[in-house]
Amino acid sequence: MSYIEYLAADHEASDPLPELARTNGFTMDDLEANRKGKISEAQKSKLFARALQPIQYPGMALLGWLLCCFIVKTLVPGFVLLIISMLGFKGIGILFGAVTLVCLGSLFVAVLRSFRYLVLVNQDISNAKSAFLDGRATVSHESVSGLGTDHLHGQSRKQFWYVVQNQYFEVNEAAAAALPERGRFRIHFAPKSQLFLSMEPVPANAPAGEAKRTRLFNLRNLRSSEFIGG
Repeated sequence: MSYIEYLAADHEASDPLPELARTNGFTMDDLEANRKGKISEAQKSKLFARALQPIQYPGMALLGWLLCCFIVKTLVPGFVLLIISMLGFKGIGILFGAVTLVCLGSLFVAVLRSFRYLVLVNQDISNAKSAFLDGRATVSHESVSGLGTDHLHGQSRKQFWYVVQNQYFEVNEAAAAALPERGRFRIHFAPKSQLFLSMEPVPANAPAGEAKRTRLFNLRNLRSSEFIGG
């Protein structure tokens, strides 16, 4: 291996951008558009999909739970349920009803959240402009109680975020694992919905005032969309 090939291989091994792009679902063309302050055409459709993402888990959990209830009611003989009640499990009907109500309530909240995202995403797509935020990036995660059958089994699911300057950008587990420790990154995002678009290591020649202007811009937009949450 020549010295030039050695340097190139070492650079590829230490460069986190390819893995960050793969796990976060953006391309170099997307990143280039974001660098110019624009949202790429491919990212526009992804923004709509991400706006609907809050519905996915509670919706699937409710469907799975209703299927479970249907199977129990259809396949389990009535006398078996009667015996179960006689053995002291009289609250099983209440339990099934309570879990169903929790699933319905979670789905209702998710629908409201997605509707708000859709309104803001529509504004982002109409403006077709992106914003960015510079700073040290860390990962935050939280365990959330499961719904439906997951709740009965005591299972939980984890949510992950990139955190830059107290701003939270939701990502998947693979993307969270791909973020290097103690790194400074530039997060490109849709300014109204605050949804993640792409990221890159902070350019070494970035003007000091650029990050300050971005931070002020970001805080102004945060006030207009703070009801969305992190």
